[in-house]
Amino acid sequence: MTSRAIIESKSDKSEVVIVGAGPTGLLAACQLARYGVKFRIIEKNKGPTTQSRALAIHAASMEMFLQIGIADNFVRLGKKVQAVNYFVKGKVEQRIPLSEFGKGATQFPFLLILEQSKSEKLLIDFLERRGHKVEWETELVDFSQGDDNVKVVVKNSGIEETIQADWLVGADGARSQVRQILDIPFAGQTYPIDLFVLDCRVNWNLKEDEMYIAFSDHSFAGFFPMPEGRCRVIGFVPKEAALKEEITFEDVNNGFADRMQMKIKLYDPSWISMYHSHHRYVSQFKIGRCFLAGDSAHIHSPVGAQGMNTGLQDAFNLAWKLAVVIKKWAKKDLLNTYQEERLPFARRLVRSTDRAFNMTASQKGLMKYMRMHIAPRILAILLKIKPVERFLFRNISQIGISYRDGLLSANGKDTGFGSSAPKPGERLPYLEFEDRLGQRVNIQKRVDATSLHLFIFSSFSKDADEELIKFLEQYKGVITYESILFTPATRELYKNLDIMEGGLYLIRPDLYIAYRSQSFDLDGLKNYLQLFLILNYNRKGM
Repeated sequence: MTSRAIIESKSDKSEVVIVGAGPTGLLAACQLARYGVKFRIIEKNKGPTTQSRALAIHAASMEMFLQIGIADNFVRLGKKVQAVNYFVKGKVEQRIPLSEFGKGATQFPFLLILEQSKSEKLLIDFLERRGHKVEWETELVDFSQGDDNVKVVVKNSGIEETIQADWLVGADGARSQVRQILDIPFAGQTYPIDLFVLDCRVNWNLKEDEMYIAFSDHSFAGFFPMPEGRCRVIGFVPKEAALKEEITFEDVNNGFADRMQMKIKLYDPSWISMYHSHHRYVSQFKIGRCFLAGDSAHIHSPVGAQGMNTGLQDAFNLAWKLAVVIKKWAKKDLLNTYQEERLPFARRLVRSTDRAFNMTASQKGLMKYMRMHIAPRILAILLKIKPVERFLFRNISQIGISYRDGLLSANGKDTGFGSSAPKPGERLPYLEFEDRLGQRVNIQKRVDATSLHLFIFSSFSKDADEELIKFLEQYKGVITYESILFTPATRELYKNLDIMEGGLYLIRPDLYIAYRSQSFDLDGLKNYLQLFLILNYNRKGM
């Protein structure tokens, strides 16, 4: 019998409660921990997953891990995929060299393969080093929200507890209880085709550091190289096993080579699962003091391996905004931009992956003919066009995500820049330059992920305008800044950012450009910051 004893809280009031300790919830917790925000993260499962599950980590996610100092750990444990191959009836028709397409666009021009179990472990280790723990076997029971708080009822070992919190984040997956309690529709459809996911070893004569998307007259499969010589195989469930509740390795392996028209042998399976693929997204990412992130807000087909990466982007976008509001550095209205920025992207992603999945999975005669004979030829032509190469990599890797139409990207006198210059709402590009110590540095690494960061570019001998520096001192802790003088070593950086004689680039903690100007436009900067920052914020404890 469940005890109804209501405990107000085990500790001081929590500023944020995160429901769900998958990659999305864990990354949100990691970022809040860096800000010193009080939070609790609960998970109904007994511990982190032991299954491989989501594997692919794109460049945009790796750049976030770089920001919080754990990218090297992911690279050390993972496997770099250098190319994607278009495979038809056992023959490579086209090869997409990711490392070439992404060269110069990111520090991570590859697809990293790492089991979700290991990714979660790295994030949990990050939290524990900072004195935080996931509360396992703790289930959300209910919650209610008022004007200034959320009362969250959770249950652990049969005992219920009420947590007083300022904000609630639902990162609890496709069956999100947070979403259900908020009564937010999860519109979309379930694909009629069942897929299997298999981790095993593969005997073939193909490269172990490349990915293969394979088509045959009868079926489809994707092959993702994993660490330690294993391989993730995704494909259609054979017709003979379609009505089974659970699928076995024998169901998939029996006749697999014939179905795929390939010389291949699958063996030594370690995990297999069957799942129904969906495409759904919510109409709202935020209601009052409650937010949805990751699979609780959007799910889509496995095409492009976008799922986990999109959830990580949600978490990074939301966490810094929550933190600066909690610290009273920013107005609460800032939190409305989370939905403004992430919902349109989720909508576009669901639609684009839906189209790609239908092209991949359709069994209609014309579509199959296009897939087998026409698409490889078209792809061969397109891949010879440099802008197409860049477009493909930027979109698949998610470094091309833009919030240019959002409130936080609205500027005043944003003039004097050429059309190719990075714009407000776009990610700060990967640019290397030589610092004052003569070392080559990635400008992205100069951005402090717990504050806004202002780059001051000056062609004069002094570092920056004194009036500008005096103004910035009022935002100490909220805005960090550095001056980059024009020198022969920084000439290329100035050129790439299209700075003529001097100017400003203000970067958000999530690496997106907030504001830019071709001069020390103090009035323009003031007007922009007044959109969401609080000048006389509480400096207590700083």
